[in-house]
Amino acid sequence: MKKLIVVSCLLLVVSFLAGCGIRTETSNYFYSPSWTQANSIIYIGQTSSSSKDILGSQLSSSYTEWVKTIYPAGTGESSVLWDATDKPPYVMTCSPVTDFVAYGDDLRSGLYRTIVIRNISTGTHSGLDLVELAFTGVKSFDWNNDATKLVYCTSTEVRTIDIDGANDTLVTAEANLEFVTWKYGTRIVYVMTSGSSKECAMINSGGGGKRVLGDLDLAQVSGANTNEIYGVVNTATATEFWKADVSGGTTVLTQITAPTLQAVLPRLSPDATLFTYSKVGEITGVYTLNISTGVETELK
Repeated sequence: MKKLIVVSCLLLVVSFLAGCGIRTETSNYFYSPSWTQANSIIYIGQTSSSSKDILGSQLSSSYTEWVKTIYPAGTGESSVLWDATDKPPYVMTCSPVTDFVAYGDDLRSGLYRTIVIRNISTGTHSGLDLVELAFTGVKSFDWNNDATKLVYCTSTEVRTIDIDGANDTLVTAEANLEFVTWKYGTRIVYVMTSGSSKECAMINSGGGGKRVLGDLDLAQVSGANTNEIYGVVNTATATEFWKADVSGGTTVLTQITAPTLQAVLPRLSPDATLFTYSKVGEITGVYTLNISTGVETELK
């Protein structure tokens, strides 16, 4: 009888401790930044919460993912633009002239089967609100200069397509394609793997006029001067930021900042003054890098 009484008392004490000692722990993570046409940064956030008893045992957990914008000065953070829980918007790229963002979905073996175009204006939406374009597999994509088309690449072709899915058109056939961009001007820039390095090239949006720019990855056309192409050279431990000037007959490549810890998909601001990125090996972080001063700022 005494043994039963002791056990009952212990259960009562544990129950009391669990009921009175429950606490909630919340963590926030920020990643995958890009730029809107209004020169603000759009990024993904995740909020994770867990409830634990007084002994530290987890009772329950939850998480949400969401998308917001913020100015590069760290002010003017928006409310949640949309809930992205269990469906993160991969490699977001915003239209250069309208409040649309395009992002990848249905990622399989490094290829996107869907590109989603979403209206991110804060007012009442008119016209396009959300479009999903289906593909057999896309490696990279971007907007054209007036937001009527997307440019995209498979591993062997660079193509353009209207945002309603019409006029899917071949621009050039290449080997080992990795990345494509356009957004400003009339020329498309793309990157291929060439041996152990990258080879960057540009071509007229209608095809023809191909020009090889050199070993430059994740290249982007400057919105301030379309004869300047910004990109990176990644070493084993750092990211070097470079610029290709194509205004003359010979391409001039210049390193423009000191190396930084390896950046994940650095995106160039519309005015070509800042990069924004997250970092390899860090589960949270939104950074900017001032191109003229080389100063890096942790924004989130």
